[in-house]
Amino acid sequence: MKFNKFFLSFTVIFFSLASFSSPLTLAEVYEIALEEDPQLKIAQATYRANKEAKAKGLAGLLPTITTRARTNWNESEVINGASATYDSAGSKGNNSYSYSADLVQPIFRPDRWFQFGQGKALSKIAKAQFGYAQQETIVRVTSTYFDLLKAIKNLEVAKSEESAIKKQRDRSKRLFEEGVSSVTEYQEAQAFYDLSKVSRIASEGQLEFAREALIAIIGEAPDLVDLNNEYPIAPPNPKSRQEWVSLGLSNNFALQAARMSTEAAKRNAQSKLSNHFPDIDLVGNITRDTSRGISGFEAGAFSYGESEIENTRYSLQFSWPLMAGGLVSSERREAYALLEKARQEEILSERGTIREVKSRFSSVMTNLANVNAREQALKSSELALKATRFGYESNTRNIVDLLNSEKGYFSAQRDFNSAKYDFILSEFALKISSGSLSPRDVYDISNFMTK
Repeated sequence: MKFNKFFLSFTVIFFSLASFSSPLTLAEVYEIALEEDPQLKIAQATYRANKEAKAKGLAGLLPTITTRARTNWNESEVINGASATYDSAGSKGNNSYSYSADLVQPIFRPDRWFQFGQGKALSKIAKAQFGYAQQETIVRVTSTYFDLLKAIKNLEVAKSEESAIKKQRDRSKRLFEEGVSSVTEYQEAQAFYDLSKVSRIASEGQLEFAREALIAIIGEAPDLVDLNNEYPIAPPNPKSRQEWVSLGLSNNFALQAARMSTEAAKRNAQSKLSNHFPDIDLVGNITRDTSRGISGFEAGAFSYGESEIENTRYSLQFSWPLMAGGLVSSERREAYALLEKARQEEILSERGTIREVKSRFSSVMTNLANVNAREQALKSSELALKATRFGYESNTRNIVDLLNSEKGYFSAQRDFNSAKYDFILSEFALKISSGSLSPRDVYDISNFMTK
């Protein structure tokens, strides 16, 4: 028994580790997030709940059927009279049953019609909000994925920087001990080395933080696959900022939700206004009453009786609320105030979408230029480092020049790595503002990740 438990535990642990035995691409992490991300599951459950608003609104226009059933046992006893001379034989009792069904079909209910329109708008709001939540999940997963990649690369660079500066520190220390160089050079090299250790420690902390962020989404922090050098850094398509603005005005999910909120508020106001109108319903009722029991006692025997009556009734019911203490008028004024609020929020959302799209388009173009500039800066810093090393070996450059050159080279590496990821994330931010972001973008990036 103990062996079986041990074997089962080992099997579970083995397959848990084996599931992430190889590095995962962005698309693979995204697919896991679709199943494991609590935030997305919350959005899914919220959507399923909120989309029922349409069905609830429609229910007010459809017929309702209500059934009732009742059974009674009735007893009566003659207290005074000739029949009282024979004990309980003078008692009488009966059992009655009653069944009924009511059918009500609204004929003229303008308030319910407008409530149905409001329900349709609320369902569309739920759909738009869930669409935005799906896009937000793509951005969140991608951002977390690249943040972790960035943290891994930064730690690698920090370790390389620490190792390179340590070599210079050790060399400077040896030359100082041999009396070839001054104590100042050694102290400066030591200071650079201490700073590189601080940078490495900080990078380790950032890596741990980035891992925890991914664990919060998918429950694990597997090894990741980086982009290869073939990934294209190119201007966005379409290239016109105004075309992106047009896409945003047509497809932005937040703006769609704001527009549907105005529609829902309009229908709600119309519903409250129609509360001043009369209501007309078609009502059908069928009732069956059955009664069975003892009706008397004669010649030493009980006599039983039974009756059954069935009634069917059809009617048109008319009701008109004439006074409700001002409640109906108050609700109408409240609804129209909320309608004005929704209209202004729609205007605000539209202007915000335009501003956001323009800003994020500029950010993409800036990051595009930044990637190209950082790539060139990395090449230049590498050449400068080689030249400084040669000058140091030739005694034309000092240790500070060399250490600064090395720090510049490693800093250029970090900046170039970050610039690529920032460009991709800025593209995704532009696409979510325009409503055009889709899982296809995730898979397109993953095509440039080779294991």
